[in-house]
Amino acid sequence: TQVQQSSDEFYKKTDTTNLQAATGLDELVLDTTWLGLNYSIDDNVALDVKTGYARNENENGLTDTTVGVSWRLVDEFISYNNVPSTVVRAAVIFQGDYATGSPSAIGDGADGLELSVIMGRFISPRVAVSGEVGYRSRNSDVADDAFFKIGAYALPVQGVSLSINYSRTDALSGINIGEEGFVENGVVNFHKLEEDSELVDIGFSYSPTPQLNFGFNAGKVIDGKNTAKSDVVALTLAYSL
Repeated sequence: TQVQQSSDEFYKKTDTTNLQAATGLDELVLDTTWLGLNYSIDDNVALDVKTGYARNENENGLTDTTVGVSWRLVDEFISYNNVPSTVVRAAVIFQGDYATGSPSAIGDGADGLELSVIMGRFISPRVAVSGEVGYRSRNSDVADDAFFKIGAYALPVQGVSLSINYSRTDALSGINIGEEGFVENGVVNFHKLEEDSELVDIGFSYSPTPQLNFGFNAGKVIDGKNTAKSDVVALTLAYSL
């Protein structure tokens, strides 16, 4: 997956602020190449690994890596009570190799754990909905996050999928940009921010064969706190054996 995030504004606390006026930077642009691998142990248990390499004008390096395991508790196609497909996922986060302490930093530089519940259901042969709710805890004074995501999907013709998604991440503690604790002994503590964000994205995917899939997503941060007001574009190539 190839992702580009760009912004010329950010949220200082919850106020929209011009990036150039506040920092002298015209724009923040981050390009990330992600590699994800998934392996099914059996019909209900799967492993996943995701890592990447990111770069911008000032920084480059390996992203944080996540290693997860998912356990399907319910399969909607064999459920007798109209219960949605339900999956529990747990993951370990390993910090990447990059510098922190600047607005262009690739990440927060922390290890952690993540736990979430994912549910989804076809409400007709060509329409499906899904949702995820979870909790993320990291070290190095990075705030814990609560997060959720909801999405709707349409399958208008064979091999084509359309989607719309809304996701929200809420930091449960942290400091604000420019306030006490933001700068300590000459070090800027971007990783300690209370960083909230709301993202909306739309997507299109096409599968010319059952094994191959091409995808495109475009999204925008529509609200937040102490975070970039980013536009996000992603191109995805997926192949299954």
